Amino acid sequence: MTEKMKKQSNRSCDVLIIGGGSAGLRAAIEAHDAGVHVLIISKSRKGDPHTVLARGGINAALGTMDPEDNWMIHAADTLREGEFLADYNKVEVLCKNAPDAINELVGWGARFHREKDGRLTQRFFGAHTYRRTVFYEDWTGKEIIRVLMDQVRRRKIEIVDNVYITKLLKSRGASGKRGIVAVEHIKGATGIDVKKKKIAIFECKSLILAAGGYTRVYAVSSSRIFENYGEGVALAYEAGADLVDMEMVQFHPTGMVWPRTAVGTLATEAIRGEGGILLNSKGERFMKNYYPERMELGPRDVVARAIFNEIASGRGTKHGAVWLDVTHLPKAKILERLPTMYKQFKQLDQIDISKEKMEVAPTAHYSMGGVQVGRDCKTKIRGLFAVGEVISQIHGANRLGGNSLLDTVVFGKIAGGAAATLAKNLKPQLLGLSVNRQNGFDYGIFVAKDPIKFRTEIQKLMKDSAGIVREAGKLQEGLKKILKLKKEFYSKDNILKKFKLNENVVRTWEVKSAMVVCEAIIRSALMRHESRGAHYRSDFPKLDDKKWKLNISCKQKRNGIALFRRRVREGKGPLKDFLKAHVKAEHHREFE
Repeated sequence: MTEKMKKQSNRSCDVLIIGGGSAGLRAAIEAHDAGVHVLIISKSRKGDPHTVLARGGINAALGTMDPEDNWMIHAADTLREGEFLADYNKVEVLCKNAPDAINELVGWGARFHREKDGRLTQRFFGAHTYRRTVFYEDWTGKEIIRVLMDQVRRRKIEIVDNVYITKLLKSRGASGKRGIVAVEHIKGATGIDVKKKKIAIFECKSLILAAGGYTRVYAVSSSRIFENYGEGVALAYEAGADLVDMEMVQFHPTGMVWPRTAVGTLATEAIRGEGGILLNSKGERFMKNYYPERMELGPRDVVARAIFNEIASGRGTKHGAVWLDVTHLPKAKILERLPTMYKQFKQLDQIDISKEKMEVAPTAHYSMGGVQVGRDCKTKIRGLFAVGEVISQIHGANRLGGNSLLDTVVFGKIAGGAAATLAKNLKPQLLGLSVNRQNGFDYGIFVAKDPIKFRTEIQKLMKDSAGIVREAGKLQEGLKKILKLKKEFYSKDNILKKFKLNENVVRTWEVKSAMVVCEAIIRSALMRHESRGAHYRSDFPKLDDKKWKLNISCKQKRNGIALFRRRVREGKGPLKDFLKAHVKAEHHREFE
């Protein structure tokens, strides 16, 4: 690296938040209101995080449409959809706090759809017992970001965008109320200011990771090309945090397949929520063969595998898809409830969805696995908190549609408050930052010769070995390939000795993060000898509660990733009693 490129920018704050999506913004608001200095770091442009792609809605048992609904039924649906792999306590927190979270957003100006009498409209989403999804047209995530950004601006909370974080910084000598505490404590983070081409160093008392998931390790994904390579998960793991349920990757049933530039772009679940039906190439409404009880509104993993099976069995379209049809709905309803989807298919595929069917197939959409945290969003590393898609054990083996936006605001508030409390109780730290040279490189930053080549190979091997349907042979082959790529990636021949701070540094770090994530996914998928939720093993097609109602944890060891099994935390109290009395696990049917 040249002297010119060694320039650095240093900042300090009480609470540092990595991620400018709904989870990070809500955490920032809460921490600021608790009286601490907050700084948000975002790799994407201000106001344009991944959250804006969330279309269909946000859940809460408000009972505006179905008065019988309540938080326990919402929690039961969440646990059942996740095949009872989620932490029951976290699910209780999520669903109990949902109505307050919605009311808070409304109080801040969220323009959710209302009935003529003023009630908030709630619509069905897949696997919900009652209508509980609140929405704004079909771009709810964008509306929530608008509202949260407004609150952030009112509080004058600073957002530094176009910064890519590469490492979390720790110290061993933290000063607490009782004097010196010889524990590791997060002190800050270092990264790259992509625009200014400078090293960026941030010092803090506590840090919240809100950096998203890892579905871009698959080529066909609803995430944009520049996001969700698992950077947040990798940062936490390399800092010493544990990962859980990494094999649980949700494939949304309906992503676009044509034109090629639009492959993976989401066709929101709201389409099916408003009455859209799925047809194979023969014109058959095939969901009656897979989930007759709820048809297109069955659990996401079931609908995704059904579509996969129809295509694999030769009943797909010429572009390898099935049809999603809303032509039976009034055009006025489509334009009112699904305006973005109408425009999206018009612009990208030149079709009018009120007159023509849409071609769709599964797309990697959401990672249920991630960093292990407590119900206060603390990791096992002091000073490190995590929230949003970067964490695990809220959605279990399969996420209930509409719960992702909810968990960002519910747990974002909790994380912000907990991080602020720690920051206020911590006296100035004793050790200064020392990050000038690590692993033979300035600031530990290096660049690979051709990171995009590695990214393409990783995405291909993940599709081939750890996609919607998995089995031992393909998973073992995938593990061999990822370890071989890892060796090649870190070889002397591949690492450039001199480089500039440009986008290739970011691409390199995306690949570096993806390798951590993919190895964890594959190893966890190999260990789980059953099919549960989004994890489907063709060689173990049945759900096995007796042996596998367990979480799989990944820990960092000197010689690599070590895997451990842990019992699911079921908790005690009214929710567990309600589940015993009213809910039976639905063992999803096998696919022949």
